[in-house]
Amino acid sequence: MTDLRTYVDAWRHSAHAVLDLTDDIADHEWMLSTDLPGWDVHDVVAHLAHLEAVLAGQTPDTEVDATASGVLSTYTEAGVQERRGMSPADVVAELRAGVAAREAALVDLPTDPGAPADRTPGAAPWTWEVLLRNRAIDAWCHEQDLRRALGRPGSLDTPGAHVTTRTFAAAMPFVLGKKVAPPAGTSVTWEVRGPVELAVGATIGPDGRAAPDRSDSPDVTLRMGSEDFCILGAGRRRPEAVDVTLEGDEALGARVLAAMAVTI
Repeated sequence: MTDLRTYVDAWRHSAHAVLDLTDDIADHEWMLSTDLPGWDVHDVVAHLAHLEAVLAGQTPDTEVDATASGVLSTYTEAGVQERRGMSPADVVAELRAGVAAREAALVDLPTDPGAPADRTPGAAPWTWEVLLRNRAIDAWCHEQDLRRALGRPGSLDTPGAHVTTRTFAAAMPFVLGKKVAPPAGTSVTWEVRGPVELAVGATIGPDGRAAPDRSDSPDVTLRMGSEDFCILGAGRRRPEAVDVTLEGDEALGARVLAAMAVTI
């Protein structure tokens, strides 16, 4: 179980990075497309403004539209749609107010990370740990969406980058066992290069379940940078659009790469 302060610090860093980016967005750049289908730069900022306003209690959120595994797309789309008529300045102002209110509310954190969070998007049945981890990941991933759309790379070795990369890495056994579901004995290794370096492996046991395990001779090894690892983990682009090398069973590797998107 991770210290909740780790997640709050990661969220805060990314939230302020987004606000800093909005200071320099030209009028025409608000309409630039992002990696999220149908969403432009304005929509991404609007999405963040919506969630922070909801969590701060600054906007009503009466519709239950979430599950234990994640917030439904209909919920996030509704929040963005409600703000499509708002000016960029008004959306940024809402985001800034929500972030400030959340910072103040999160000065004192609950002692039990496993306790139900007091307020969640769409009334998702999340604990404090799940809520704050998800906010850290969501904020950093959307910061990266904005950076790629605007051509302003950065923040690849920040607290949010580390939380996101390690959370996605922890989900790779699930990806192999549940989404790819190869035969027992199959093993895969992901070698992630900098800025956030790590290696994770998974092997299918006799019961068909995958367990974390770095085999000395995996069926396939996937090598990529941490930015590309997170692009795939966040479901932002197809494998052919990122820089990945495969060693071993190429067909298996292709199946794994296509299944790497993680729901948060």
